[in-house]
Amino acid sequence: MSNDQIIYDVAIKNGFTPVSAKLVVAQSRFETADYTSAVFRQNYNTSGMKFANQPLAIKGTLAPYKERSASCQAVTGGQVGGYGPPQCKSGDHYAKFPSVEISAKDKIERNFKITMGGVTPEQLKAATTPEQFADLLKRRRYYGDNPYGTSLGMAERDNYARGLRAKLLRVQIIEFVKKYKFPIGGILLFISGASFYYYFMKKKGLIK
Repeated sequence: MSNDQIIYDVAIKNGFTPVSAKLVVAQSRFETADYTSAVFRQNYNTSGMKFANQPLAIKGTLAPYKERSASCQAVTGGQVGGYGPPQCKSGDHYAKFPSVEISAKDKIERNFKITMGGVTPEQLKAATTPEQFADLLKRRRYYGDNPYGTSLGMAERDNYARGLRAKLLRVQIIEFVKKYKFPIGGILLFISGASFYYYFMKKKGLIK
């Protein structure tokens, strides 16, 4: 199963609509460079989450130098990736997950289930456009260094929205099967049976 489908299914199970679930997938694509970033490949981390002793993760590779604590910076220098020495704290590392599904569950079931910045989980689930989703996430202080409402903060929001919209075009999921709970094998069997029935009836002269 593709990464897109795994993340989409987790979002759907947690109450996101087919539209907003696709936005969650686009977000993961945007934040992992289409699942090619080192953070994703080394940690199955779909959104650059830091390790915060969350139950679904363990301590992963080091975060960028500028995002490490002073004590960690002092002993790691320009070290890229890998694990920091004892002077490095949990938050100096990315969260490492056992699978894409668990990473998606951590973000959606832990981070997106609480109200932040006045934005509720229900608002996230009701989002219908990349622009709306980016705005809600910015109000939740999910990304960027600048506050919502400032010129720099709004520039970050607009850039994030453009990134989501671009990645949304690459999202590949199967909606029909999940919506109607009808397995693909059943669909193929039905088509095959219908074709055989038509051939049999036509051969008997019962249909023209």
